[in-house]
Amino acid sequence: MNLDPIVQLSRNFGSNPDYVLAGGGNTSQKEGDFIAIKASGVQLGTIDAAGFVRLSLSKLTALFNIELPSNSDEREKIVLEKMLAARLPGQTMRPSVETLLHALFPFRFVVHLHPALINGMLCSREALSAAQALFGSEAAVLPYITPGYTLADAVRRIFETRTLSGQSPYKILFLQNHGVFVAADTAEEIKALYDHIFATLKAKVNALPAEDKVAESVSAEEKVLRSKVHTAVEACSTKFNVRFFFTLNSVVGHFLASPQAFAPLTAPFTPDHIVYAGAWPLFVTQHQAQTSEHLEVQINAHHARHGELPKVLAVQGVGIFGLGKDIAAAERACLLFTDAAKIAWYAQSFGGVHSMESPDIEFIRNWEVEKYRSSIASKNNIAASKQ
Repeated sequence: MNLDPIVQLSRNFGSNPDYVLAGGGNTSQKEGDFIAIKASGVQLGTIDAAGFVRLSLSKLTALFNIELPSNSDEREKIVLEKMLAARLPGQTMRPSVETLLHALFPFRFVVHLHPALINGMLCSREALSAAQALFGSEAAVLPYITPGYTLADAVRRIFETRTLSGQSPYKILFLQNHGVFVAADTAEEIKALYDHIFATLKAKVNALPAEDKVAESVSAEEKVLRSKVHTAVEACSTKFNVRFFFTLNSVVGHFLASPQAFAPLTAPFTPDHIVYAGAWPLFVTQHQAQTSEHLEVQINAHHARHGELPKVLAVQGVGIFGLGKDIAAAERACLLFTDAAKIAWYAQSFGGVHSMESPDIEFIRNWEVEKYRSSIASKNNIAASKQ
């Protein structure tokens, strides 16, 4: 199977931060009974043919015909084993968790992404109604469903209903609090469909706030405050054995004005945000962040509440600090949290934000698949930003 077409398509989308961040998204190409899909944890922007896993399509779709345990952990374990067994001889990498979803589309190419513009609609209170109103019968729209086999089986049933109705197969699949799948037989049509989705949504939402030169316009008093906060964060990062990365831009700054302004960002929007930026950011006031002693109290309280250190520390009126075991992880946290801020901004045009529910958050936090993906990102030291 010549994978040059999917490699180029993946790189085109993966090198554009409006579409792809960190190790997010996945792509696939089919030929006969075979499918090549991005390996878990591989970055789309730099992928080559070696970054794809080749599998048997018939062995994958046969998974829908076997009886599986009702217990989710047991079911997903068996599904993973069967997926790994569907790899062609010599294939050793782990296929994307969404491989079964890719297999269901009767098209040569599938590109699944989580752009902030699209998730602004899909992570909003009006997600389902807005997607239906804007895209009608050309797209399938699903409420949030647990990733893995459960989601794939739900999509299979929707696709079967579509086929029985005599309509052409869906080329667009919107998933609440997740992202979009786009499928077609040519790379040109994939791009045209994404252009269509983006143009439709850009006409509906308010544009992001323009970037101002915040670093150059701050007062002397603000510079002293920022210096104190940086010193406090540095001291705490040493104490808690983590590294930090600082970010401030206009869209993030909009949500740092007060605890009330920050409210839309207190819970995650998608699984990717949990994996890279953590489930719960820690928001602190300027007073709480001016000394390492005060800041340490807040971090310890967060750890007591959630059983883990925050991956994002948001300081009112100052900026956000990504926290991680290395600089790359800390930068990824900032990047994904900035993405969340963009989603929250766009969601204002669709009735406000709709975050993930607590049971779904806990599932992702404890899901072996996402722990594996996170570990691969760290192992490969995936760069947080291509900008």
